[in-house]
Amino acid sequence: MLGVCPALRRYSNPSRKVLIPALLRRDVTDLERDILGLPARFGGLGLYKPTEECQLAHDNSLLISLPLVRLISRQEAELDPKAIMDETKAIRRQIDAESEKRHKARSAELYEAAPAETKLCLKVANEKGASSWITAAPSFDHETILQNTDAVYMRYGWAIPDLPLVCACGESFSVQHALDCLLGGYRTIQHNELRDVFAHAMREAGHTAVEVEPALQPLTGEVFDFKSANKEPDARSDIKVRGFWRNMQQAFFDVKVVSPYARSYSRLTAAQLYRMAEKSKMREYAERIREVEHGTFNALVFTTAGGAAPQSSAILKRLAEQISEKKNLHRSVVSGWLRCRLSFALLRTSLLCLRGTRRKRHFNHSDNDIELAVSEAKMAY
Repeated sequence: MLGVCPALRRYSNPSRKVLIPALLRRDVTDLERDILGLPARFGGLGLYKPTEECQLAHDNSLLISLPLVRLISRQEAELDPKAIMDETKAIRRQIDAESEKRHKARSAELYEAAPAETKLCLKVANEKGASSWITAAPSFDHETILQNTDAVYMRYGWAIPDLPLVCACGESFSVQHALDCLLGGYRTIQHNELRDVFAHAMREAGHTAVEVEPALQPLTGEVFDFKSANKEPDARSDIKVRGFWRNMQQAFFDVKVVSPYARSYSRLTAAQLYRMAEKSKMREYAERIREVEHGTFNALVFTTAGGAAPQSSAILKRLAEQISEKKNLHRSVVSGWLRCRLSFALLRTSLLCLRGTRRKRHFNHSDNDIELAVSEAKMAY
């Protein structure tokens, strides 16, 4: 069996010391290098180690070509392409299964060796949908371009450079504070961006009666079981669609984005966090919409990292089915496209929360001071 190429062996260590620091603008430890080498769905970036992957690729190529090698060695005159194809597919399935098993074992091993903060980040990164932005091809037309490494730093809980020490609201500034702070309206922008992505996708699925921020009917003395039910006369949901689940029935949706890195959620599993967020929305809207609007209600709960709650996953599946049927595309293609759009919407707005200015500026110049201001600021005119 052939060994690893000497050139790759020579340059495998500089990939950690030269290539990755050049890409990420920071040095990485051996543990971090191993994590980055995992596939994206296991919390890595797919930056494989050449010395390991080339040997595996060579071994796998020998296995896949084995049926053809046997035919050549036997010098048979008759050839059954279907039998060869079936055997090759079976070998490929075996290789994929062994690869999946190997990556799972490696991921679990690295998770146990990681510090507590990194464990939380890996747990979040392993959720379905949290890595869609990593595997997407960069494209300006489809807005899958990121301008800096902040997203990678947030993914692994690394200290992000050049952040302010104090927020404009007076609190100490951190990544978690940036995702929570209401000053600047960035949380509202994140909420509205996710709402608009869903509304646009529902229109692409063929629903013509899609309404954003629909007003709910006023109450006429109804009494609800939950004290937290929304009883406001001007209450609104985020999206209303006719015929999403059943023909001619109104379906209402409300968006909620939570941060899985919040200290108050650190001891919760992803399932517990989603269940808590969904119950909060259901208590607020479900009974009123069922009794007054005679419609259905679902909570669209996502994490800032791109993870989706069970109800959101069911809605995404339904949307993918409807779009694939309308556009004659495979459902898996549409599903991946939807998750990628949502992932980038959440990521871009999270980065906006992180880097957007929250400073309050006051201009006291009167109209008579315009010439003085232009002169002092050396403005071109």
